[in-house]
Amino acid sequence: MKKWLWIALGLSLFVAGIKAYPTISMLMANTPPEPVNLSQVNVMAELQEEAQKKGSLDYLILGDSVAMGQGSEKKQGYPALVAKRLKKEHIPLLLHNEGVSGRTSQQMLQALDTPAMQKKIRNAELISLTIGGNDLLKVALNEKNPVQAITAFGDIQKNYQRNLKETLSKVRLLNPDAPILLTSLYNPISPAEPYYDLSNTLLDKWNIGMKEVAYQFPSTLVIDVDEKLQAGQGSWLADAIHPNDRGYQRIADGILEGMREARPAAASTQ
Repeated sequence: MKKWLWIALGLSLFVAGIKAYPTISMLMANTPPEPVNLSQVNVMAELQEEAQKKGSLDYLILGDSVAMGQGSEKKQGYPALVAKRLKKEHIPLLLHNEGVSGRTSQQMLQALDTPAMQKKIRNAELISLTIGGNDLLKVALNEKNPVQAITAFGDIQKNYQRNLKETLSKVRLLNPDAPILLTSLYNPISPAEPYYDLSNTLLDKWNIGMKEVAYQFPSTLVIDVDEKLQAGQGSWLADAIHPNDRGYQRIADGILEGMREARPAAASTQ
């Protein structure tokens, strides 16, 4: 628990530092517009058709500790909840959870080079990816000056977007067809905190950048899980960072809603 208290402190300092620096505050306020999406996809309909042909489908989960389900007392994160619901939709899934605690986007990219991982990607009919939180967290915790971490935000985001683009390129090269469900980052800071709005601005910039990359690839959805988490009542955090079982249920609900909708899946960001 002490570890997560330090993480919470690091996050607080990371965001609160912008209040004393108007230049950085201005940078955070210049949030780009949502990227324009072009094509449409209904993931649920695709999976139902696939399940009729093959029976059980392989569901591959890639990413960090949130992908892994850390914080769940029931020892199951959002993938297990998604699989449970899809079974009722006559879409049986075999889970292959490759989430690793502390994994960054660079480490995720490197993990794709192993033959075992490549085989799982090739065999997957559905892929979830949760990655990026540790890119920000590790800088926030390692930097002694939180303002220095804030000023590095642009570089951190550029590195993340480059890693994400390479990751999605590798996945699509191995598996051109499986829908990819990329979960957005969420804000673990309480709305009661005075710097909550500023942290949301930072979060919006990050998630929009994520969409700018993801929508370059076919059948790739970004699920705005932060909206789902913030809209619910009651506590949804197990610690300063990870969702509890209620939080994972809300993330799963958001993923399932996104899968059912015929919504944009690919776009040109040029």
